[in-house]
Amino acid sequence: MQKLKSRGDNVDNLSFRLYNTKYKILQRVAIILSTVSVKTKKESTTKWLLNRAFGSRVFPFVTAAVMLACYYTGMDLFAFYYVAVTGIIILTLCDDLTPFITLLTFLTVIISHKHSPSVASGNSGYLFQPAVLAQVITLVVLLVSAGIVRIIIMFCQRKFKFTPMFFGLCALSVAFLLNGLFSKGYTPMNLLYGIFQALIYLGIFVLLKDNLKINGKTFKYIATVFLALSILLVAELFITYFTTEGIYVNGELHRSKLSFGWGVYNTMGMLLLLCIPSVTYLASLYKHGWILTVYSVVLVLSCILSLSRSAMLGAVVIYPLSLIYLIVKTKQRLVNGLIIGGAAIVAIIVVAIKWDSVANSFSQIFENVIVNGQLNGSGRMKLYKTAWEEFLKAPVFGTGFFSGSLEGSAAYNASGLDIIPLFYHNTLFQMAASCGIVGLAAYLVHRCQTVFSFLGNVTVERTYLAVSILTILFLSLLDVHMFDILPTMLYICFLSVFVATEKKKTGSPENPPLFIIEV
Repeated sequence: MQKLKSRGDNVDNLSFRLYNTKYKILQRVAIILSTVSVKTKKESTTKWLLNRAFGSRVFPFVTAAVMLACYYTGMDLFAFYYVAVTGIIILTLCDDLTPFITLLTFLTVIISHKHSPSVASGNSGYLFQPAVLAQVITLVVLLVSAGIVRIIIMFCQRKFKFTPMFFGLCALSVAFLLNGLFSKGYTPMNLLYGIFQALIYLGIFVLLKDNLKINGKTFKYIATVFLALSILLVAELFITYFTTEGIYVNGELHRSKLSFGWGVYNTMGMLLLLCIPSVTYLASLYKHGWILTVYSVVLVLSCILSLSRSAMLGAVVIYPLSLIYLIVKTKQRLVNGLIIGGAAIVAIIVVAIKWDSVANSFSQIFENVIVNGQLNGSGRMKLYKTAWEEFLKAPVFGTGFFSGSLEGSAAYNASGLDIIPLFYHNTLFQMAASCGIVGLAAYLVHRCQTVFSFLGNVTVERTYLAVSILTILFLSLLDVHMFDILPTMLYICFLSVFVATEKKKTGSPENPPLFIIEV
């Protein structure tokens, strides 16, 4: 009898749990239906669904999958159509333009190795075929037009708020437009490239800053975008290692073999390093975030495998800073600490066992940093000297982006596009040489504004964003990312969110401050 009674109790408990589960499911469905009902009263069902679809954190992964498929199938044109069509829909129908950051981010990897115009990737002429070029230009014009219409509507509705950062960017844009003015070798290409730079800095900033709906999910979404990007990058990097011959032959490394169509090893290293702050930030948010902590170690390893010296050096600085989120915010400090500590121990053991091979590889990578006892920096010291000489020739407005002083030097244009100039591989030297005192002063003011913006409202989320911005700025002291068009877009995306959150209400449960400094 006791057994029967016990069995009956179990059946009753099971029935109760099933009923409770069924009730919860029905309750969840009712909430969703009521939400749809409320939303559709304010806006059309189509518009609401589009906002939900593009605002979902699935969208970045879908975009990554499309870009990866197009990369290996050579369907570059389809990738352009995907970005243009989704971009136009977001710009015209979505209230929140945060999903547009996804498209700007994946533009950096849109060109396949097969059809790249880059000299390093085979110098393909596919994109310059009249039929293909006409379609690409049409798509770009339509996308830009949609952005301009969105800006016009925003100004008509008086939604744009003028901030000190906006005026600082205006000053910087003027400096770009005046680059090389009155110099001996001035060319119209200086003005053209200055216009490109000004439009990118001001256009994207104005478009995004006041069209972003900042809430508790915004930073998660942006971090997810770069998580999706990092998966694409790691996949392409490792596939390249397994499918490309000649990267490592008889103990010698050949970095030139690491070409990806949309960039070379330095570009790969930069993008991988830029993804690390996002991955560690996400690792601090979730219960099983330790999986992402492990993945962050994979990203550091990938930075090394990219054979980019600047990325390796950047990882030494950026990765420890990125781990701040794990220390401050997560409750799994012990697990994350064990993962990082274990990875460090494994690295030390591997280096000790394979010391000869590791030492030989790194000596090859850094062999031309110091030549004959003098700092050479792979030709960078000569570039900096040339930049200083150019600055002295025209100290007010510089000698321009197309002065011709770098022809035949260590600088080279990997894009294959004549509209992209040669660079001095350092932001400060570049501003001084190309834009003179006017440009250098405008840039330094802009940098001070960025620092003050951060100090005015220091939160964990904005610290994550600050580390991401710092990643680009640090690497730009050794490379050209702040003046290359696509990486510049990423910088402005970060900056737009940064400024949009500087007036966040202190003490908000969604964005609790670490400390507040009035500036």
